[in-house]
Amino acid sequence: MTRKLSTILLSLALLLAIGWGLWERANRLTLANAVEAGGQRDFYNLLNYVEQAQVSMGKTLASSSPRQQAVHLTEAWNQAAAAQHSLTQLPTPGFKPVNTSKFLSQTSDYSNYLAQKLARGEEMSPQERQQLASLREEMGRLAADLHQTEGQVAGKTLRWSSFYGFRMPSLPRTIAGRALPVEARPGPLDGFVNTDRRLQTLPSLNYDGPFSDHLEKQQPLGLGGGEVTQAEAERRAMNFSNAASNSNYRVQATRTSNGRIPTFSLRLLDSRRPNVTTHIDVSKQGGQIVSLLNTRPVGAPTLDAAAALEKARAFLQAQGFTGMQPTYTVRTDNNQVITFAAREGDVILYPDQVKVKVALDNGEITGWDATPYYMSHHKRDLPRPKLTPEQARAKINPGIKVEGVRLALIPLPGGQEKLTYEVKTKMDNTYYLNYINALTGEEEKVLQIVDVPGGQLTM
Repeated sequence: MTRKLSTILLSLALLLAIGWGLWERANRLTLANAVEAGGQRDFYNLLNYVEQAQVSMGKTLASSSPRQQAVHLTEAWNQAAAAQHSLTQLPTPGFKPVNTSKFLSQTSDYSNYLAQKLARGEEMSPQERQQLASLREEMGRLAADLHQTEGQVAGKTLRWSSFYGFRMPSLPRTIAGRALPVEARPGPLDGFVNTDRRLQTLPSLNYDGPFSDHLEKQQPLGLGGGEVTQAEAERRAMNFSNAASNSNYRVQATRTSNGRIPTFSLRLLDSRRPNVTTHIDVSKQGGQIVSLLNTRPVGAPTLDAAAALEKARAFLQAQGFTGMQPTYTVRTDNNQVITFAAREGDVILYPDQVKVKVALDNGEITGWDATPYYMSHHKRDLPRPKLTPEQARAKINPGIKVEGVRLALIPLPGGQEKLTYEVKTKMDNTYYLNYINALTGEEEKVLQIVDVPGGQLTM
């Protein structure tokens, strides 16, 4: 009887083990497919926007009408910005194409700079036309490089899911799930690596925009403290990730990254959920948490935008960020992304921003980006406004309804910051934000508020 019972128990244990293994395999396959689908979407968006931007820049150079030139430059501005956003979403945690990202950001901002110049009634100089032509040529090279990678994507020799640790037979084990060194043996990301290397050699852009090369040398203002050790960075990363997910993480890998904010870049594994990987950057100076990305797919929402806001606000306060003002929010892939800005008295400090991503299925913090905050935050001696709110209202065109007025410090090209009145206006059924200089009364900027699923954006 005892032998029979032992046999039954062993059989049950074996069945349970097989069942768990099959469930684990199915779960990993589901996660891999989700990452793969997101990677494919973002890659083809990147390719599409790069090609569109090149076309718009060509139309600008071919046009003899300043009005048409401004239209096409505005298109190039938005398309290059969209390409840069798609690039940042690609699931390649082992390789950061920082030079490609910088190139797209500069191209976007340079197009905007020229469009604004034309809108003021000025003309492009021969040097500016030549610079635009060079950027267009380089955009064409980038498109060609992406088309080479497209063949690997279509042939499934490049699997985005492998870079998050999912073993796929089409990728060599020397690449799958590991950081990809630039000097690595031939692999599916060679096109990205080589493109990024080439873009590093481009001559500097000399103009007065926020992505101008002289501003790339700007030092972070908000890190504070001295340098931390790798062990201390790992301790802070685990504490932050545990608080974000109410879980227990361990360090899988650590490397260094020398961007605008030099960091320890860590990959963490959740001990309770082996399939969940979190990538986190800790600044070498001050040991501040610069960014976090939790890679888990988010399930069906159980929280609305208001509940997500409260989760994000509570997490900010728990991390020592007090008095932060929520500004804009957007829903993406069952996550709510809320942008917060610091406040000083009754002035919103737009340069000092933190983005918090909240999973709508359980309220977990799945994303964090405090790069703008740590680049810009410092003790400021804000001037006293010379205009009253009523005088700022009077600067708005008659017939446009004013919805509200508040003080805001805004960043402008060239690294400048201006104290303004943010005047929310409504024309027809469209809302705008007019920024009136609180000292001179000049209009510094106009943004349109765009309703998107789960929130609003400005453009």
